[in-house]
Amino acid sequence: MIRVERTSEPEILADNRSKWIVDYRNARESYRRHSTPENRTRLKNCENRYNHRSVRSALKSMFDGKCAYCESHISHISYPHIEHYRPKSRFPNLCFSWTNLLLGCAICNGKEFKGDRFPGPAENGPILNPVNENPEDFLEFEYDPATGTAMILGKDPRGTKTVDLLGLNKRPDLVRHRSSVVRKMAVIAIQASHGNIEAIAEIKRCMGKDEEYSAFAKALFKKFGLS
Repeated sequence: MIRVERTSEPEILADNRSKWIVDYRNARESYRRHSTPENRTRLKNCENRYNHRSVRSALKSMFDGKCAYCESHISHISYPHIEHYRPKSRFPNLCFSWTNLLLGCAICNGKEFKGDRFPGPAENGPILNPVNENPEDFLEFEYDPATGTAMILGKDPRGTKTVDLLGLNKRPDLVRHRSSVVRKMAVIAIQASHGNIEAIAEIKRCMGKDEEYSAFAKALFKKFGLS
């Protein structure tokens, strides 16, 4: 997870958000009173207005096609999710709020992990928002050369809660792929520490915000005292 700067709100949201919220509230109330198939369809149609191609495009550009949480590239294997940081089921007034939207992968945003969960302070929440705060203040990105494993560790209860809720160390496929990428970064960082000019340039490239697991590249860069 890395810090991401929010870009300008898409016009479709700026122009329609107020009206869409009213329509959404009314549709929710109608479905609450009469849970008919017609009212359910109306509710879904109103709710899904946030899923506009221009919104998806803006988020994909803002996050460089990476999941806001696990920092994996998405589009080459799946369709990105428009993730509501504060779940729309619990915070309907934020359904169309640009400041509440992130790009997520289907697993981080799925029911097994974040889904509609939003822990409060009593539960060591809320989870980190990479747009509003710097994940490096809450997380450590560690590579163990003995096991070849790249793990994310919380520096405080919120960091730990974020890692646990999203399953960032619990998902074997994610840990395996991430470790494979970071293992190569570690070899490059070692070469760079010995003064290899090409390796220095390459580890800096790995730190780019469009690269997978760039948080680990930054941690390795710092660990080996590179400049």
